[in-house]
Amino acid sequence: MTGSAGDTERTGAPPTSVVIADDRPVFRAGLEVMLAQFPITAALPLEGLTDNIVDHHPDLLLVGVRDDDPSAFAAVAAITARQPDLAVIAVADSATVIELREAVIAGIGSFLLTTTTAEELRDAVMRTFAGERVVSPSIAMQLAGGWKPSEATAAASSVTQQELQVLRLAADGLTNDAIAAELGIGARTVKTRVQNLLTKLDVPDRTAAVARALRLGLIS
Repeated sequence: MTGSAGDTERTGAPPTSVVIADDRPVFRAGLEVMLAQFPITAALPLEGLTDNIVDHHPDLLLVGVRDDDPSAFAAVAAITARQPDLAVIAVADSATVIELREAVIAGIGSFLLTTTTAEELRDAVMRTFAGERVVSPSIAMQLAGGWKPSEATAAASSVTQQELQVLRLAADGLTNDAIAAELGIGARTVKTRVQNLLTKLDVPDRTAAVARALRLGLIS
């Protein structure tokens, strides 16, 4: 699955500086071998990445995402906030719809699985740098499956307009107190609406509620 994601002037040209980031030394080494044809300027651990990457000035970042440690998303978000034109590819152990949405929010352009072949990875590097969005086919199939229509309909119909107001502001990053001030209601009322949303959408926290609401089309 592909789509426009960036600067079309890069089409056909390889990146001039690639940084690989992952906490697993063997994984980093494997990616270096697979991408030997590209100019890899550094292979770094995730810890301290937001500070250490500055010295290498990459135009493409390839980051590993472990099932048991989603901190890569936060690191990438901090980096792309400072360098919005940076092309980013995530290579993950697995992926859920929520994780894919979080990846997009963080500024990750392409999302691949660790089952990706070397040839597919090299192709993704070129296409991502050219401005395309590349997603592993198995992830695309998962996205196509998703919730059953009946579940989506039930969730959408049970969320009130007042709860959607809170959800939209939560999606903009506002705290409960800020939402209360924005809507002119009490903080306790906001907390109650948030709790109702978590129950209705069957999610553990506000971030997951926003992700699921986006997926269901409740907010945009």
